[in-house]
Amino acid sequence: MALQLYVWGPAFGLPSLDAECLAAIAYLAQTTNPAEYELIQSSPSGVPTQHLPALYNPSTSTWTSGYFAITRHLSFHPLPSFHSSSSSSSSTTPTARKAAADSSAYTAFLTAHAAPLLALSLYVSSANYSAATRPAYSAVLPLPLPWTEPPAVRAAQRRAAAHLGMSALDTDADRSSSGGEEREEAGWVAVPSRSSLGIGKGKPRMGMSVQGMLAPEDKARIRLEGLASDVLDVLAPVDWDGQDVAARCLAFGYLALMALPEVPRPWLREVIERRYQALGKFVERFIGDVFAGGIQALPWVQDREGMSVVGVGARFARGVLAEVPWFGEQWCRWWVARKKRQERKGRGLKTGPSGDLLLVSWLGCTLIAMSAGIFFYRGLPPFGAAVQTWRRPAAMLSTLGAAGALFSGTLYGL
Repeated sequence: MALQLYVWGPAFGLPSLDAECLAAIAYLAQTTNPAEYELIQSSPSGVPTQHLPALYNPSTSTWTSGYFAITRHLSFHPLPSFHSSSSSSSSTTPTARKAAADSSAYTAFLTAHAAPLLALSLYVSSANYSAATRPAYSAVLPLPLPWTEPPAVRAAQRRAAAHLGMSALDTDADRSSSGGEEREEAGWVAVPSRSSLGIGKGKPRMGMSVQGMLAPEDKARIRLEGLASDVLDVLAPVDWDGQDVAARCLAFGYLALMALPEVPRPWLREVIERRYQALGKFVERFIGDVFAGGIQALPWVQDREGMSVVGVGARFARGVLAEVPWFGEQWCRWWVARKKRQERKGRGLKTGPSGDLLLVSWLGCTLIAMSAGIFFYRGLPPFGAAVQTWRRPAAMLSTLGAAGALFSGTLYGL
């Protein structure tokens, strides 16, 4: 049976919207006969490992996720048509050892430095995410998965790029947080609205600087270009055409997503076009050599089970559960461990004791405790209820002034 590679779907004119998935597709396209592997458009919720790219090898009944793990698995379990420069018989020569060391160094650098830089452009930047990245995910995911999976991916990408200190590009987070004063002190000024500028209502408000009317990417352009140069200065001098196929494919995955997507804030693409034309030409040459037939020429197959109504509903439910604080993390760990046990059982391997009964019992106790807590909370008096109740005195004729006193005396005289 053919290998099954589960990846994020096509976007931006490329076979995948994820760098590692794009690299894995390119790797198989160069090292394996198209008849011996299948590409399946999916998402992390559609595979037991909860991570893409994911490779299922029917001959060994194993799941392998992550680009490096996939290339390593293929080197140890090659197909008949598998051909890779890293699997030659002369791998013990000094030249081969140096090439392998260079490949490991470049792939580690790409993962540690190119990935956060790409995250700034496509995920942290609210303008680019809203206009390009989020629609790309919506196009490859069936409803209602776009409500749960893209936000989870963006949150992970934010964390990956947090150390770069460019969170101000995320204006969505700015609007929902209360750190406006700290951002202004650090030099970040919010973009003013039409009413604050006085458009159509006379002159603009005094004291509004030009910086206040710039987008976050424009205000931080010097710093962003510095971050890009720190990464691209290392990648530009490398002869990627002569590198090991694994390193070359990974470099293509990251550089293609930096240079090709049409985004409203194309600061990263502009840096490549202006100062690193060799990297842009490498991307164009790679596409012409590896994907000359286009995206549709690749061996795509449909994941009927994962894309069915029941399958999509189950994936959506798992995504909702994963968002529950604390419980979501425990749930994901249990679900992944359960899938691994099923996989080992299917291969006839000894498995540890099942935790299904324990988890069901724990879930039952948790639901009972939550229900009891809700009923107890609803029985409590409203927080902040008054201790003393003041009532307005009833109106009497004596409160109506002289006329009221006159009528009051007349009535009492009667």
